[in-house]
Amino acid sequence: MLDVRTGLSAFAAAALLAACGGEADEGYDNNGNHPNPPVLQITKVEGRYHHGKDAPAAITKAALHLPQTPARTIHLPALDAVSKAALDDDSGPGAMLMAKAQAVAPTDSPAKLAQALEWVRSADGASHAALTIHAADAFGIRLGLLVHALPDQALLHVYSPQGQQVHTFSGADINALLRRNAAAGDHSEEGRTWWSPDLGGDTVTLHLTLPAGLSTQALQLALPRISHGLVDPSAFALGASARQHGEHAQDGEQDPHGVQKYAPIPQASWCALDASCYKTGQAQRDAVARMHYIKNGNGYWCTGTLLNDALETDIPYLLTASHCVSSQTVANTLQTDWFFRSESCNASYVDARRTTRVRGATLLFSSNVSQGQDMALLALNDSAPEGTYLAGWDARLHNIWQDVYSIHHPAGGLAKITNGQTKRYGNCSRTTCQGDAHGRYYEVVWHEGTTQDGSSGAALFSYSNHVIGVLHGGFASCTAQSRPDYHGRLDLAFEAGMKNYLAAAQRPRF
Repeated sequence: MLDVRTGLSAFAAAALLAACGGEADEGYDNNGNHPNPPVLQITKVEGRYHHGKDAPAAITKAALHLPQTPARTIHLPALDAVSKAALDDDSGPGAMLMAKAQAVAPTDSPAKLAQALEWVRSADGASHAALTIHAADAFGIRLGLLVHALPDQALLHVYSPQGQQVHTFSGADINALLRRNAAAGDHSEEGRTWWSPDLGGDTVTLHLTLPAGLSTQALQLALPRISHGLVDPSAFALGASARQHGEHAQDGEQDPHGVQKYAPIPQASWCALDASCYKTGQAQRDAVARMHYIKNGNGYWCTGTLLNDALETDIPYLLTASHCVSSQTVANTLQTDWFFRSESCNASYVDARRTTRVRGATLLFSSNVSQGQDMALLALNDSAPEGTYLAGWDARLHNIWQDVYSIHHPAGGLAKITNGQTKRYGNCSRTTCQGDAHGRYYEVVWHEGTTQDGSSGAALFSYSNHVIGVLHGGFASCTAQSRPDYHGRLDLAFEAGMKNYLAAAQRPRF
C-alpha cells in the first residue's frame, strides 16, 4: 500500500522589471503590495538567509501579569484504546496522526460555556474570566473554540499551568482568520472554529479579557472539542530535560519534580540519518519546519520548507504537500517548529534555537494528487524566525538519473536526511504510484536513509541545493530501500500557479 510521506538577485529582478515597463503603481495597497503582479521570466532562484530580525506576531508574557481570575477546571477522561487506534483519517496517506479530537460536553454550546465562566472586574474596568481544561494522559491540548460572536477588542490568553509564557490573541486576529475561511467558501462549523496553540502537557487555561464598557453578553463562544495530543511534541520529551536536571528519566515516568508525565519524541526508523551529521544541506536544514495542523479535530505532522522568491521580499513562503494542507481552514491551524533537530551529530537533545510559530498561514496555491503534483504553497502569518534559511529552487524540467537529497521530520521526530537518485518520472493517485515517461512526479530511490509518515511535504533538493520537488509518498523503508518514493515536480506546479508568488515582479498582496 502506498505510504505518503541560475539565480536572479533582487537587483537583477528590478532591472528586468524596469525593462518590461513595470514602473506603474496602479493597484498597489498602502503597504506597496500588488494583488495580481506580473511575473518575471525566470525559473531559478538561489537560496539565502532572510534579512529580517525575529519578530513573532504572538504576544508573550508571564501569566502572573494577568489579573487573578477564578477558573473552573473541566476534567476529561483519557482516550480509550479504540479512540486512539481509530484514525478517521481524511488527510491522505503520509501525514502522521499525533492528536485525536475529543468532545467537551460541558462547554459545547455558548450557553454552557457562559455558565462555566465566572466574570470578575479589574481596577481598570475590564472584565476577566478563565477556564482550565485537563485531559488525562494528553501530551498536548489545542482548544477548538467555535465562534458565534467575538468582539474585535476581546483578548484571548492561552497558557499552561507553569504560566511561564502566555500566547495572546485579539478578537480582531481571530475574526480575520475566520473571515479568510469564509472567503475561501467554508461556512461550516469547522470554518468558524479557531484552534489555540499546543503548549504541551495535559492542562491548559484560557483567560478571556473584555475591555471596560463591553458587555460579557457580546462574547458568544462554544468549546465543543479539543485536539488531544497522543505523543509529546515538545522539547520536554528529549534528553534536554534529563540533562538539565542531571537525571536520565525513563519512558512513562514523571519529570524530576513530579509535575508532568511525558513520552519520548517518536523515533524515526532505525536507518534514518541525523541531519546534523552531514555537510550536505547545512544551510538548507535551516529552512525546514515540522508542521502541526488540524483536520476535523485530529492533529497531524508533516514537513515544510521555506522558499526564497525572486525579489527577496522575506515573505515566509512555505512549501509542503497538498495532502497535508489543501484548504484555508486547515492552513489557519498551522503551528510550525523550527531548528527541531539534534544539537550536534546524534545528540539526544534538541538544538537550543528551537522555536515555534503559532499564527497559522495563508494558502496561496494547491495542486491535488491525481491531476496535479500534490503540492501546496503557503505564506506564514508570522514572520520567519531569525536564522532561518529561504531555500533556492529550480523550476526547470530535470532529467532523470541525478543525485538528490531531502531533509524531513519522519514520525514527527528530529530532522533527518536521505540521499538518493531520481530514476524516472511517475504518476500517482491517492492509493498508488507507478512509473510513467510523461509523469507529473519524480521517482526517487534512496541509497542512504528513508522516509516515513511525517516526512510528507519535504522538499527534494538537487545537489546544487535547489528545490525541484515535494514528497508525496511511496514505498521506501529501511528494509526496502530499493523501492521508490515519489515527489511532485516543481516545474509543473510553478507553471500552474506558484510562479505568481515566487517569481512575482512586484510584492503580491494576499
